[in-house]
This record gives sequence, structure tokens and C-alpha cells, in this order.
Amino acid sequence: MKDIAELTKQLGEKDSGMRRSAAELLGSTADETVIDALIPVLKDENRFVRQEAVLALKKIGGSRAAEHLTQALNTEKNEFVRDFIKMALERLQSKESASS
Repeated sequence: MKDIAELTKQLGEKDSGMRRSAAELLGSTADETVIDALIPVLKDENRFVRQEAVLALKKIGGSRAAEHLTQALNTEKNEFVRDFIKMALERLQSKESASS
């Protein structure tokens, strides 16, 4: 697997497929340090890249991820991406409830 620095760099690539793959792989690291790199991706021009960033933040979890997903929900215009965000927030809330 590519290292986190290389994947973070790929989030800025022109090719949306590369940005999407990088977001997916960063999510699979489950490393909270990548949250800062994924936050701007929630505003990517490509909805599929934004969806992948949502899924990545859901996998990583935690209150910071939930906070940024909530903010994204308030600004996201695409209905499909909004649905992804809602599902991610529900999942994060159920994880939070289960651990309390």
C-alpha cells in the first residue's frame, strides 16, 4: 500500500479517479491523522470523489469526522452525496452509542 504522504498528495491530482482512489485508500488506513487531508475533499468538484471522502471519514470515525460531515451536510447540494453523508453520520452515531 502507498504511504499516507503519497496518498495525501494524490488528493490534489487533476484526475478525479486518482483523487477518488486516494480518498478510499486513506479511509482504509483508519488513521485519524488523515482527517485533515480529507476535509477539503468534501468540497471536490466531482461528486464521486466527495462520496469517497464521506466513506473514508465514516471508516475513520470519531467526533472530528462527524463534525466535518455535519458541516458538509449543511453545504452539500447533490442529493446522492447528502444521502451518503446522512448514512455516515447515522453509522458514526450508532458506533458512539454502542461504545458508551
